[in-house]
Amino acid sequence: MHISRIKIINFRLFEKLDLTLNKGLNILVGENDSGKTALIDAIRYVLGTNTNDRSFIKEEDFFAESNDLSIQLTFSDVDTHAYRFVEHLSHEEYHDEDGDTKRRSVLHLQLNAQNTGTERRGYPYIKTELKSGVDGNGLSIEAEIRDFLAATYLKPLRDAESELSSGRASRLSQILSSSKEVKAGMSDILSIIAEANDSLLADDTALKNAAENIQSNYLHELIFEQDKENLGAFIDVAGVRNEGLVDLPDNEKRRHLRAVLEGLSLALTKDRKMHGLGYHNLLFIGAELLLLEQEAENEFPLLLIEEPEAHLHPQLQMKLLKFIDAKVNSSSVQCILSTHSTNISSKADPSEIIMLNKGGAFPLREGETELGTDDYKYLRKFLDATKANVFFAKSILFVEGDGENILLPEIARLLGRPLENYGVSIVKYDNSGSWKRFARLFLRKDKDNISNKNEWNPTKVCVLRDLDLWPDCAEEIEGNLHGFKKPNNRNKSYWLRNCEDLEKLKEQHIDGLNRQNVTVKISDDWTFEYCLAKHGLFSECCSILGIDEIEGTSEEKATYIQSQVSKTDFAYDMADLLKAQLTDREKICIEELGEGNTNNNHHIVEAKRKAAIQYASELEAKLPKYIVESIKHVTTKQKDDEVSTGEHSNEQSPF
Repeated sequence: MHISRIKIINFRLFEKLDLTLNKGLNILVGENDSGKTALIDAIRYVLGTNTNDRSFIKEEDFFAESNDLSIQLTFSDVDTHAYRFVEHLSHEEYHDEDGDTKRRSVLHLQLNAQNTGTERRGYPYIKTELKSGVDGNGLSIEAEIRDFLAATYLKPLRDAESELSSGRASRLSQILSSSKEVKAGMSDILSIIAEANDSLLADDTALKNAAENIQSNYLHELIFEQDKENLGAFIDVAGVRNEGLVDLPDNEKRRHLRAVLEGLSLALTKDRKMHGLGYHNLLFIGAELLLLEQEAENEFPLLLIEEPEAHLHPQLQMKLLKFIDAKVNSSSVQCILSTHSTNISSKADPSEIIMLNKGGAFPLREGETELGTDDYKYLRKFLDATKANVFFAKSILFVEGDGENILLPEIARLLGRPLENYGVSIVKYDNSGSWKRFARLFLRKDKDNISNKNEWNPTKVCVLRDLDLWPDCAEEIEGNLHGFKKPNNRNKSYWLRNCEDLEKLKEQHIDGLNRQNVTVKISDDWTFEYCLAKHGLFSECCSILGIDEIEGTSEEKATYIQSQVSKTDFAYDMADLLKAQLTDREKICIEELGEGNTNNNHHIVEAKRKAAIQYASELEAKLPKYIVESIKHVTTKQKDDEVSTGEHSNEQSPF
């Protein structure tokens, strides 16, 4: 049995959400305030939890100005537990593997809430009801069913050590009470405790004497004479005594056993020395999974975890996910966890990941994206922590080389569009084909029509690709001082002169992936470095390479640079040079203030702002068009996506 679907209307940032969940593991990823906690809370509000926490719908839970909300959970594979809620079941049609139409039982639970606009005892009165039925108009859900369906919930800021400590109705006592080993050994445990009590309270023992002192010198001095025969001071462990223990009914034995277990605590080492929060967190999660497995027949095995990475270093995060995944796949436990960890998301099966963004949820399982089966095999193998940050970004730049990876962030900053201020991740793809897989990961299947725009993944994706066509001046022939490429049959297709239709070639490079919120930008010419030299940064290229400038066409100059460039060092050196140019421009603008104003902080700030605007405009004019358009694509604000630009204001941006 598992939650197969959740439908939400007007809850927090979800105006309308219809999400299909995985039977086993569901990993919720996304930036802050994307809806991860809201989705988990929606499930908690419907099912409740099996701890002492209670959750109530509040005024701030309603979307915008709405006064009504609903959350519906659909449970599938309910046959094993159908007897518990047979009067609440619905029946739906489905098609089996052979295409035949059949019917199956499902359970719908719908929480409806209404903000009445009135108050009770000084607090807003919100009317709620939990009912079954396809439209939530069935019977009310009984307390017994709610107890069965209650979820196990691990908070993001959990105190694992406290949860594993002793105390009345402690979490540890619940875990141990459900243990098959503890149940089977109940009589033996009680016998051991009874023997311990006899030894602790034997004549002339410290505890015996302390109890008699309390009774004779304090309690009996304070109570009436007629009560002294019935009342005294008795010290023991859980009230377990050998007298009559064998004849105690099972319910009495279980009561004594609970008292014993509530006095126990779980520690990492025998000496009970202090240990880090990370290992206590792992111990707590392991104990909760044990309880879920033990109570699978008596409780709905649903585990909700927020930020399991809390207090764990990267390797332990990955080990934890692997452990949870194995437990989920080998049992009937369903797990829904939220995370900000790229380490966890990089080790997850992409089909288990659900991206949340702007009130929408976008599962990455097969059939939801444009990825095929082989594509998922690739992602499972090559997705690492660096690339996994794509799951948390507002926008993504996929780049082909180290040069773009190093230099583009600095160029964007100098243009007044620092990538980090717009939530942009820049990711280098591994080979000429891998970029297509990442692009298709963000394309929703069969949703290209503009009428489906609200169902597109709102993450803006831009892929940069080199044109990789060599100009004639790159040919190594007599009289051409800067040519360094020799034509042969193997590189025939790389020469620009052999390209019959340049636009058609670019379309082939794009491969039909300029759709939805994905755009592919092809370099204007050969490579990124070639384009920089050709379109306006030739002098800068010569300066950082330590070579003399030459005369010639823009193509000849760019070829000259291409023949000399070392991509990694070139990118770092170019970034430093461009920053130095801005610094020089700032000095000029400050000097223009005159002697009386050079010590005025306000005037200095304005001078630097003026310099930044001027330099951004000049730099844009020197850059290849496709670079400017790419940065613009991933940093253009949407109406509901207000982001501070931080270092520079919008006014100075050239866009």
